[in-house]
Amino acid sequence: MIVESADLVAENFDDFLISALEHEYTEYMLHGGRGSTKSSGISVVSQLIMAKHPDVNMLAMRKKANTLRDSVYSQLTWARDMLSLTGRKTVSPMQINHGRQRILFRGSDDPTSIKSIKVAHGYIGILWFEELTEFTPAEIRSIKQSVMRGGEKFWVFYSFNPPLNRANWVNKEKLIEKPGRLVMRSDYTTVPPEWLGPAFLDEAEWLKEHNPNLYANEYMGECTGTGLDVFENIHDVRMSDAEIGKHDYFFHGVDWGYYPDPWMYVGMAYDPAKRSLYIFDELKAYKKGNEATSELLFTHLRDHSWQWYNTRRPSSPAECNVKLTPDSAEPKSIADYRSYGWRCHEPIKTGLRDYGFKWLQSLKAIHIDKARCPGTWAEFNGYSYVTNKNGEIEDTYPEGQPDHAIAAVRYALEEVYKRKGL
Repeated sequence: MIVESADLVAENFDDFLISALEHEYTEYMLHGGRGSTKSSGISVVSQLIMAKHPDVNMLAMRKKANTLRDSVYSQLTWARDMLSLTGRKTVSPMQINHGRQRILFRGSDDPTSIKSIKVAHGYIGILWFEELTEFTPAEIRSIKQSVMRGGEKFWVFYSFNPPLNRANWVNKEKLIEKPGRLVMRSDYTTVPPEWLGPAFLDEAEWLKEHNPNLYANEYMGECTGTGLDVFENIHDVRMSDAEIGKHDYFFHGVDWGYYPDPWMYVGMAYDPAKRSLYIFDELKAYKKGNEATSELLFTHLRDHSWQWYNTRRPSSPAECNVKLTPDSAEPKSIADYRSYGWRCHEPIKTGLRDYGFKWLQSLKAIHIDKARCPGTWAEFNGYSYVTNKNGEIEDTYPEGQPDHAIAAVRYALEEVYKRKGL
């Protein structure tokens, strides 16, 4: 029997199916709204992988074991039926057997059942975390460490609807450019309407008309925020070397740190006519002294981005055509950098922190190249106001949230926003 992929998954999942079957990545992070069929795509491709690799077994995970039967178990049963795959299905224990291969189901609420998990034949090569937002990062790491062993190839699938809050760890995680990971977004508009039915589509249209923000989150799978985001003007934009080199006004900020706070450098350009900021370079280091971070920064500029600022490759910090604006709270560090040959401009800082935030918020756009600056993107994207015990938004900019890249940006641009009229 021949089954066409178009009968099982939406057309926009074709590349995902091919990629997973060819094992182009180890991790596949699928996020989207209701009716996007991301779980169907994972259930189908996982069974095709098992058919292709007879020594591979599968473990499907949910946070709570009592949610397995009506979610991943039902989904995988459907996929196997559609693919005409035989096998013995049981619910106590919950398991699907096909020859010597096994599909196991577990909840992370029973850690001992995961640590002691074993299969008689082959190894557990496929791991599926359904509703990823239910798990904690520590749980994910622990489960992967317990399960991913003894085999040659592994496939880890994550599926989830993005939470509203941009600061949620899952929303931050999907923004990280991690080698060996494919991130894919889907929504119901790419799915054949007859698969969803008129009731689903009518409900989606009603919500689209009456609550567009909630519709964007629930049906389109967009992280729309909770209304607490400090920066609502950030945009992920890819910038080429040629585009970066065309800017007229470059700025370079440094936030001193050692551990647990990092030392952070951020490079950017500002276009006053467009009131737009372009952030395209970053460097982060832990447990490095001033001399070590100076060497790291010089090597980074010399080998990576000198052409944006210099006509020829520099041979020392003194030859780098950049002016660093670091945190003024450490005059000793500034003096050290100047002794290494860097041009250092010391910001005023006092009394300008809140105004710096307000000025950044007022810009028409803050363009951040997420691929070049994942740390900076994560900070700006996740920085949010806090509420008091009554649920009221505090009228001060938050303290204690990761803001080292944001601080470096504020220091670098102080000479711009402290001018009158800007």
